[in-house]
Amino acid sequence: MVERILADGRYNLIFAPHQRLVERAPELRGFVAGLAGRAGVHADLDSFAMVDGSYTAAADLYLGDTSSQVVEYMMRPRPCVFLNALGADWVGDPSYAMWGAGAVVDSLDALIPAIDAAPALHPGYRGFQTRFVETALGDVSGGAPARAAQAVLAALR
Repeated sequence: MVERILADGRYNLIFAPHQRLVERAPELRGFVAGLAGRAGVHADLDSFAMVDGSYTAAADLYLGDTSSQVVEYMMRPRPCVFLNALGADWVGDPSYAMWGAGAVVDSLDALIPAIDAAPALHPGYRGFQTRFVETALGDVSGGAPARAAQAVLAALR
C-alpha cells in the first residue's frame, strides 16, 4: 500500500500504524527505516503524535482498516478509504460498521482509483459519518464540549 501511494507520486502520506502492530510485526521497524528521507511520506511508530490526534487532525483522507482513530478522524467528516486486506466478509458485521463511512477496497489495484475518487464521493458518506460519530461519542457539537469544560471548571472551584 505504502509503495503504491509513493510510486503514484501525487499524494503525501502519513504512515502511522497502530502501535500494537509493531509488537506483532517487529519487522515493520525495518520497513519504516527504509522510508526515511523519501519524499512525500512521514513515518512514525513511536511518538506521542501517534495517540494525541495530531495525525487524524492533519489528514485529508483516512486510509486504513478498522481503528478507533477513524472515529476521531470523522469528528470532522472527510473522505475515507478502507482496506479489506484480509478479505473479510464485512457487510453486516458490526466489527466493520465503520466501513459504511467510505469506499472499501479489496485489492491493491483498486487502491489509487479509490483514493482519487474519495473526495468526489464523500458527500454520499457524510451523513453516515456524522451518525456514526454521534453513536460512538455522543453529541460532539452543539456546545457539548463547552458545557463539559464548564462542568469541570465548576467542580474544580
